Amino acid sequence: MKIFLNVPNLILITAIACGSLLSQTSKLQAKQTPTNPSFPQLLLPKLFRDAQAPAATEKPQETKTPPNSQKPTTNKVINPGKINFIRPKLPPGNAPGGRRTGGGRRDNCPDVNPKLTALVPVSEKTDNITNVWALTTVERPKFWFYLPYTKSSQYPTEFILQDSEGETIHQKDIALPEQPGIININLPNTVPALTVGKEYRWFLKVYCNENKESPPVYVEGVVSRVNLNLTVTQQLSTATPQQQAAIYAQNGIWHQALTILLELSQNNPKDKIVHDNLASLFSEIGLREMANKPIIVGQP
Repeated sequence: MKIFLNVPNLILITAIACGSLLSQTSKLQAKQTPTNPSFPQLLLPKLFRDAQAPAATEKPQETKTPPNSQKPTTNKVINPGKINFIRPKLPPGNAPGGRRTGGGRRDNCPDVNPKLTALVPVSEKTDNITNVWALTTVERPKFWFYLPYTKSSQYPTEFILQDSEGETIHQKDIALPEQPGIININLPNTVPALTVGKEYRWFLKVYCNENKESPPVYVEGVVSRVNLNLTVTQQLSTATPQQQAAIYAQNGIWHQALTILLELSQNNPKDKIVHDNLASLFSEIGLREMANKPIIVGQP
């Protein structure tokens, strides 16, 4: 039997055959691949399909902190150039009173600026009484003063310390320095140790004539000895001298804070950090200008 195929019929048969072949190929590919890729991907070799697929990104593993581990601790650093002095509460009973700067109408001393000054804090009560009062932790603290008078004046000068009963337990003549400046007065071992909780009154008097015929120019104040608590003691044991000064100041212990910084300044006069800390401490009690005054070496 002869079959006559014209051109249109041949094209139709070819299209039907190709469609059937593609249908079978799609079914076979669907069985092998869980997903349904697009038609162009089916015609690409596997190597090229893999190259076009986006690379899998590995999620970085999270590092978990063990439940018993501690966070790193940081040591508290004293801010250089800034020291805070916390004034302690005044002792119970009568107000200490006192006088931080010397000078008056009855003495014959020349007018000077700054005046004779006790380097201690002051506080005022509502009755306008000025209280010159500070704390110490040692048996025999150092006392610091600014002396505007010099050796050439030949003014008799004396330091007096009295116990809580008003009895004089120490009296000493003070030699004036060669130039105006800051001096310190030490208590010798012959002076009884200050008792914790007791108040002691001190005076520094300058007579502006050799025969003491006129009232002296003087300063006056009170010192009390206290004990430190265990926490503060432990902090001091691991602190540098400047940190110790800051710790004492923050706990209201004026005598130790001032003594540390003045001695550091005396031994390191060009140390800017020491100077800034000293100026900061003096600023806390209204005596910032004293940070620039010379410290007289040696005992008066």
